[in-house]
Amino acid sequence: MKPSLRLTNALHILVYVATARPTDSLSSATIAGSINTNPSRVRALLAELQNANILCRQGPYPGRPVLAKDSKDITFAEVLQAVEDCAAVFALDKHTNPDCPVGSSIGSALSKYYGEIDQAVMAVMGEMTLFDLVEDVKKNQTLPI
Repeated sequence: MKPSLRLTNALHILVYVATARPTDSLSSATIAGSINTNPSRVRALLAELQNANILCRQGPYPGRPVLAKDSKDITFAEVLQAVEDCAAVFALDKHTNPDCPVGSSIGSALSKYYGEIDQAVMAVMGEMTLFDLVEDVKKNQTLPI
């Protein structure tokens, strides 16, 4: 299974918006150029971030995307929940053999452990903020922002 880049792309968008100067273009095409993806993918993520009250729009339609709250109040966990339908770290195989002693019970046994892993990951992600990521990007930048 190919890992999803939705969280990575959403965080990229948020850093891009957070570090933009007032004169910088924040069109989906411009942001897509930074991510190296399609503008329609950016528009879809922008809409999900807006629906989650992480981003809002300012100015005349369609409006410039801006953070809806302080970057210190936006956590990785919140962004993940905004852009992923299922934020589970590991997926259970729902197609195991029900006639096998292991296949018929492995899912329920693993779900306990996977649930604990998911809770731990979300707790850590709940401590990671967009502010911290923006600061790290600024420290690591090789081109001026």
